[in-house]
Amino acid sequence: MYVHKFDRKNINIVFLGGSITEGAGASSQDMCFANKTGEWLKEVYANYSVTFFNKGVGGTPSSYGLLRFERDVASYDPDLVFIEFAVNDGGRDTRRYVESIVRKLIKLPSNPYIIFLYTTNETYSTETKFFEEVAEYYDIPQIYLKDALKTHLNGQNAKEAGYLQDSVHPTDKGYAVYFDEMKKCLSESKYYRRPKNTELKLVDECFDISTEFISSQGTCLKGSWTFGGEGQREYVMGVVGNSFEFKFYGNVLAFEHGLHKDSAVYDVYVDGVKVGTGDPYLEDFITNQLVLGFAVYDLTLSEHKVKVEIKNSEIEDRTNKQVLIYNILVGQKSK
Repeated sequence: MYVHKFDRKNINIVFLGGSITEGAGASSQDMCFANKTGEWLKEVYANYSVTFFNKGVGGTPSSYGLLRFERDVASYDPDLVFIEFAVNDGGRDTRRYVESIVRKLIKLPSNPYIIFLYTTNETYSTETKFFEEVAEYYDIPQIYLKDALKTHLNGQNAKEAGYLQDSVHPTDKGYAVYFDEMKKCLSESKYYRRPKNTELKLVDECFDISTEFISSQGTCLKGSWTFGGEGQREYVMGVVGNSFEFKFYGNVLAFEHGLHKDSAVYDVYVDGVKVGTGDPYLEDFITNQLVLGFAVYDLTLSEHKVKVEIKNSEIEDRTNKQVLIYNILVGQKSK
């Protein structure tokens, strides 16, 4: 078994991804592949001080991973970063976000190792080609967890076999297969190589960005709002007719909202002009799961006044009872 020699005695490991990284479907978070891998790496590198951080957020794609980079990755001064977004990116061309994450990692003083992880749906058809293009361009190792599960089950439908709880989220048995593949790969030297550092981009749309989180509770609220949550998940919940306002300097604006079957929608105005609508509705969903809501990346770089108004959806048969907003993300983007 290969045991890599890290540059520092204190090793920080970040798992950045969606709900499969977070551990959805497992009997406890201790059973998910990320936490099991983190604990195993502590044993392998017993002569080091190893700390791992599970930064999976359910229902979120690579674009949200990029927006929370400073808070959830850079702040931990990582030596090794695993990235898992293929399922949530859903086959869309998200290279601009994935490459932007990679380029930000390369610039970190800790010069971390990067490994892409590919989980799967029940038929092993998760699209990974755009991630593979970025990985190949920057010479980033890739671990195909989906292939490991397919091989383990001889191609049998993973949900029907009891290895997935639904179409994508593993059961404890599924996470065990993912974990075994992680151990196998991380015991080989080829998975420990620095990404290629180049000034030339793979896609022109790739950008650098710095963001900060603003609590929605700190905005100028109009109407009757309910406050809740704590820490990074403080929220305000309002009804149709409510609004809030705030100002920020930058050219990127996004909202975290809570998914719910009774949700209305919210219109977003920047400097008096409507720039879009956020829709937190999800049928049969009552958890107010935090996801990236409405986002705009191409405002002019200046101070902006933002107004958010809760409105009835124009789609029939919706109850339009609430909108829940977690944090507001503001930032500055540059090429």
